[in-house]
Amino acid sequence: MRSLAENEIPKTTLADTRGSAQVARAVGIVALLWLVSSQGYYRLVASLGLDSGYDGAPVLFTAYYLGWAALALWLFRSLITETLDARTVAREGLVMIPILTVFAVFVVYGLPLLPNVSEFRAPSEPPEFMFASAWYYLPKSADILFQQVLAAALILTAARAGYGLRGIAVGMALAFGGFHLLLAFDGFTATYVTRFTISAILFGALLPYLYLRVRAGYRWAYGLHWGFYALDATLTHFILAAPPWA
Repeated sequence: MRSLAENEIPKTTLADTRGSAQVARAVGIVALLWLVSSQGYYRLVASLGLDSGYDGAPVLFTAYYLGWAALALWLFRSLITETLDARTVAREGLVMIPILTVFAVFVVYGLPLLPNVSEFRAPSEPPEFMFASAWYYLPKSADILFQQVLAAALILTAARAGYGLRGIAVGMALAFGGFHLLLAFDGFTATYVTRFTISAILFGALLPYLYLRVRAGYRWAYGLHWGFYALDATLTHFILAAPPWA
């Protein structure tokens, strides 16, 4: 007769295997969504003959990324509904209104007050935000939403599979940083890719704590994510500002 301990081993192994399979499936879906949405964006920009997608067609690309966010939510609907009910979603939506209002005030009134970026100091292939108008941040807000849905899907899947906070943090740091390394294949400068990759690694490591330990962690995650772009744009405008005599 087999002992109780022997009977428990296969169950534990089976649970671990299922958990690993769930995480692997989530990683595969997230990677596919990220890559296809990114390449689709650049193909759309090229087909429309735009120099800057976000600035050139802000409404189109806002809808584009909202569509991707909706698709991600649908693919992970069982996971999302398991952790959020309609009442919580409604409450979070209402709370996000003043946060988004603050961001809107920054881009409409604060951004124009920043010194202009010098074309001579800017890299030969500058990222869009360096010379962007306030309209740039409308699709960027939708893009951040899409990224946060993907991050939440990975974190919640790993937590449900039984992974610890530290392990999830390491995994998210590698995943978030790794995805941003792909910017190198889109023609961005090494300095830009390095800065954003390091920031993504640090932010990726922080995200699991926000989602799993902090009340209303989504607000903090979205706010910090958006705030990084605001801070980066502000510093860039000052560091690469055109001199007074230019």
